[in-house]
Amino acid sequence: MRKYLCLLPLLLSGFAASAQGNALLTFNLRQAETLRIGMLVLGLWAILNIVVGSFKLTKTSRSKRFFHQMNIYWNIVNLCIAGASLYFLMSEDVTIRTLAESVRMHASYKKILYLAIGLDAAFIMLGSYLVERSRNSPKIEQLQGWGRSIVMQGVFLLILDVTLATLLELPSEQLFQLIR
Repeated sequence: MRKYLCLLPLLLSGFAASAQGNALLTFNLRQAETLRIGMLVLGLWAILNIVVGSFKLTKTSRSKRFFHQMNIYWNIVNLCIAGASLYFLMSEDVTIRTLAESVRMHASYKKILYLAIGLDAAFIMLGSYLVERSRNSPKIEQLQGWGRSIVMQGVFLLILDVTLATLLELPSEQLFQLIR
């Protein structure tokens, strides 16, 4: 019996490592699912804007024509971003990430989202500038349509990116608990 008592600390550390591994796995799966859903939302938004914009482009004129035109252009880029992101997220096996890799990837995702939030704010300001600039320009309808489209796209992206950043920040305490 005494021979086996010396194995007790090893068994207990094995259970702790298993619990840590399960918590890390849960964290990684939850984070990957959050990002997948976010990119699906972006992709669906892009497809919806391209389809509606293509239909409306043939039926409208003046500034609304330029509005739908910019929506189509903008959402082709959104669709490419969503597709590339989904490909990366689905091709990566998050179940085999180590703690260090999980921390590094979590920090990378947050940096990308914070950069995107800054760009979203810049897009809103650019769109507002174009609408304001249209008042004193011979290209009134073009600048007004493009500006309104950029503001709308910037607001949507800002809401999406803030939501994703918040959803990634909430469980980050669980990750930092594993480091301690």
